[in-house]
Amino acid sequence: MDRSAEARECRRPYYTKRWSALRREALTRDGYQCQRCKAMLTNGRRSPRSAVVHHIQAHKGDGELFHDLANLQAVGWQCHSGAIQSEEVLGYDGTIGHDGWPVDPRHPGLKR
Repeated sequence: MDRSAEARECRRPYYTKRWSALRREALTRDGYQCQRCKAMLTNGRRSPRSAVVHHIQAHKGDGELFHDLANLQAVGWQCHSGAIQSEEVLGYDGTIGHDGWPVDPRHPGLKR
């Protein structure tokens, strides 16, 4: 499926030397450890533990936010493609705690 021109433009910064260096800096800072599940990350793209650098706050084309090291975290592909993207779509974390209640106060199961 082809991406829209707008989507392609938002992806363009990911193919720069500046991003490559910033990505490496974020992974090094986080010790190549997923900041969600704490698994050690691997290089490459074929493992659920493949290293992904996630923007904590979506940059939506904002170059300053895109390149802000404080807005980046190392995560594994499995966490990024599962829980993180689900949270972004839903607007809340769907994790249920050991007590049987949602851990995120934004979860609709907690609203009355």
